[in-house]
Amino acid sequence: MMVLRILLMGGVALGCGLAQEARQGPKPKAPVVKSAVVKSAGEAGEQARAAIAEARKLVAASRKVAGPERSRRLELAAAALDRVAAQAVREPAIAALAAWHAGETWRSHGSAPLAERSYLRAAKLDAVRYGQRGLLRAADMQRRQRRAEAAMKTYASAERRDPRTSYAQDARLWIARMLLASGRVDRAIERFQVALESAPSPRYAIETADYLAKAWIVKGDLDAAGFVIDHARQLVLDESDGDPVDAARLRRAFAQMGAPKALQRARDAKAGAKDDAVRLDQYRRQGKPGSSGQARAVKAS
Repeated sequence: MMVLRILLMGGVALGCGLAQEARQGPKPKAPVVKSAVVKSAGEAGEQARAAIAEARKLVAASRKVAGPERSRRLELAAAALDRVAAQAVREPAIAALAAWHAGETWRSHGSAPLAERSYLRAAKLDAVRYGQRGLLRAADMQRRQRRAEAAMKTYASAERRDPRTSYAQDARLWIARMLLASGRVDRAIERFQVALESAPSPRYAIETADYLAKAWIVKGDLDAAGFVIDHARQLVLDESDGDPVDAARLRRAFAQMGAPKALQRARDAKAGAKDDAVRLDQYRRQGKPGSSGQARAVKAS
């Protein structure tokens, strides 16, 4: 009787599942990753590439839906890519490619820990293509998980891979920004200054100058902030006679800086506070109601 009951319950569940699928349409299937023994590394590579292509198609299809269905497709694709990365041991370059796309897919899915793992795997499997940017992405995921110290260490590792690249500059900026956010203003200023001196291009220098000037404003040194903004302005002027496209980009970058307006607000607030202090002092000297002069006069009478 017990066996019959189990079979009946299974039949009911299967019938409900088929009815639901008929209403909603067929659910997306996970890309197939063949694990059978293959004749050569080349054949294994072709199977891995095919699985990666199928997974990326599923990622593209996820953009056409929303909510749980989008999340499900991204999860299926990312899991398939992770399997390729784990199984394509004879083709490390392909495994690294799969791991990178797995990281990107898990990031879109909102699964920061899984994305971090995949990015680190890509960085390890192919240090030339993914070493630096894999570490940078992994640090981003650690930062999203509020693991600040781990993130700063990983950013530092990414920067050391090749200090001349834009990836390294991004890492330097994030370290400084995290220091500033944690209240370590002096250390943040030092790091922003290093990043400004190491900027790989004028555009990056302008972006870094914006952060550095804002950090000086936080510290209260408005003159230093103004000096940094003037430096950024000079970078634009220095390129004004060069390539017109590059010059236009630098002008836009400078126009997008928030530091000049922040500096003006800080100066206005400082001037307003100074004016208020002067007026209060004059008010007291004149012996207006509520002043110390009037209090002395009342006491004398």
